[in-house]
Amino acid sequence: MIRFMHPDKKHIAQIILNIPQKRAQKKLMGFLYPKEVMKVFKAVDLKKKEGMRDYAILNLLYDSGARASEIATLAFDYFDPENETIAVLGKGNRYRLIHLWPRTASLISEYIINYRVDPIPLYGHRLFINQRKRGMTRHGINKICRKYLAKALPPKRLKGLSPVHCFRHACAVNMVASGSPVSDIKNRLGHQSIESTMIYLQLDLSRKRDIQKKFIECTQSKIKQDKKIDELIDWSNSAEILTWLDSL
Repeated sequence: MIRFMHPDKKHIAQIILNIPQKRAQKKLMGFLYPKEVMKVFKAVDLKKKEGMRDYAILNLLYDSGARASEIATLAFDYFDPENETIAVLGKGNRYRLIHLWPRTASLISEYIINYRVDPIPLYGHRLFINQRKRGMTRHGINKICRKYLAKALPPKRLKGLSPVHCFRHACAVNMVASGSPVSDIKNRLGHQSIESTMIYLQLDLSRKRDIQKKFIECTQSKIKQDKKIDELIDWSNSAEILTWLDSL
């Protein structure tokens, strides 16, 4: 409304405009610790027909740091199982190629080969298919995350956690704790501006060490599951995964 002030008061308006604005530090949104992520994974019942699909989606969210809309719109041929990569179409219609952990790539392959529902022709190009044989939606991805978060974590912990973005933030925080360059984090998350990535550097050193320790413990420990899960996850590659993480 300043520009509509009386001409005689222009000097007052200019004084107001020259007052420095307070720069408030952007709050770091809630993220999941590695042990919490593993609890969410364990909450998935692989005996149900949608179990493997949900399990693959949750692992992919944590690994890639992708948004709900990006996961929902993944095309079938975006996934390259041989090179363990997936192409993600992000904001601004820009693609980014993400190298997946061997575990994540193997889970997606297992889902495609043995559990992917035959979609109706219109959605044949989509990677993840819902129970109505259509492509997953952003709301569907959010619903999946909300479902398993509620199963794995107490209500008090769920406050402040965005269903999908808590996995995205967990991915970024783990990369920071592992010493990954800001540019690598920016590229993986598909940020248009480096300023969006810098928020994750707010973590103090002691907190980074705690996160990194928990992350290493989780990647080195074997999840006690039934025989079916052990067959799906090749834990003999754990050393290879850790080596790859160290190189980020």
